Amino acid sequence: MLALLFFLVTASVFLIGSGLFIEIKTYMHLRAEAESAGEKKKPFNLVPKTESLERAFKPLGFIINPAYKRLTYLKKLEYQMEILRIELNVFVLIGVKIILLVVFGCLGFIFLKQFSPLYAVLAPFIGFFLPDFLMWQKVKRKKEEIVRRFPETVDLLHMCINAGADLMAAIKWVIDKSTFNPFIEQLGVIVSEVQVGKPRVEAIRGWAKRLQLSEISSFSRVIVQAERMGTPVEEAFKNLSDDTRDRRFQNGERFAIKASLKILFPLVFCILPTILIIVAGPIIIKFAQGDMLSGGF
Repeated sequence: MLALLFFLVTASVFLIGSGLFIEIKTYMHLRAEAESAGEKKKPFNLVPKTESLERAFKPLGFIINPAYKRLTYLKKLEYQMEILRIELNVFVLIGVKIILLVVFGCLGFIFLKQFSPLYAVLAPFIGFFLPDFLMWQKVKRKKEEIVRRFPETVDLLHMCINAGADLMAAIKWVIDKSTFNPFIEQLGVIVSEVQVGKPRVEAIRGWAKRLQLSEISSFSRVIVQAERMGTPVEEAFKNLSDDTRDRRFQNGERFAIKASLKILFPLVFCILPTILIIVAGPIIIKFAQGDMLSGGF
């Protein structure tokens, strides 16, 4: 068994190392050609880009390509990453998953088998699904950032529309004048879709459907209803701005209530035992040694 594990680790290191060696050799050759052509010398970057990593993992393609066809849940992750404009190379992701599967499996067999065979069995699964967990956490954080930036951006849009600007003109102004953030990036998606000829309402509705966030859905619903009913967009945005402000205040209250509950765990299990040890510890030690009883007599 140890011989098999050693063979797997050696083969993985050899394949990845050979891919990286080919990539570095290609880069050095291209840099030498550029220098001979008189181009500006660029510093060598030790951090490989996505394309470089893909070429490095190419020797593992006979494992990665069948795994990509079977791991259908990765398509949902890839779709979410594409919507949120997060760079993801699934080929590289699967390669990393395979390497971590082998590494965690070997470490679990060597170090955790003596504690429990269950730990040794779970270790490779943890290594295999760890990159997926990290990627989904990245998606979650970006969606939370979009929701956090939503109320202030809606207020800016409301002010622009109040000043007489059209909805698309207001969105473009907010994109140009605001600091770049995930919500501004998503508004840029709407502008680009409208510029290529997609109807404004359809672009906003499809955008909300892709993100699947309640705040974005309410934003889309307000605009669609204003277009369908013929009501002024200014009035609709005024109501939306008030609603988002109230919702933000309610979210703050909810987080404050959660904070008081979350602090109970460290208070009961960490702080109070420490205080009891400091205050009652010497008394208990003296009582156990009989000093207090002898002193009382």
